Amino acid sequence: DPSLYPVAVLIDELKHEDIQLRLNSIRRLSTIAVALGPERTRNELIPFLNESIDDEDEVLVALAEELGGFVEYVGGLEYAPVLLGPLETLATVEETLVRDKSVEALNKVSRQVPVAHLLEH
Repeated sequence: DPSLYPVAVLIDELKHEDIQLRLNSIRRLSTIAVALGPERTRNELIPFLNESIDDEDEVLVALAEELGGFVEYVGGLEYAPVLLGPLETLATVEETLVRDKSVEALNKVSRQVPVAHLLEH
């Protein structure tokens, strides 16, 4: 599918050696998510991001910021708990700024999710 080529480029940039390319790609995660659709975002992008949490602090801060606004991209409130895993992982990173941003994002996501959903996860 040629329409997914830009997405493939962005995903390759997420793995790139150059921190600036990784940052640019993180800042465009919403573009990747829209192109993939909610199901593939949940099943492919979020797990990929969760495995990529071993990165520079600057990239992890950007990732936490982006994931905090990702509820709509994973399919809405019903699926928002898939964001909790990567954000919880980010909240355990040694760097204070990364932890602070991930806690902000966790709060942002959890404020949107019904309590019953949070208790299940």
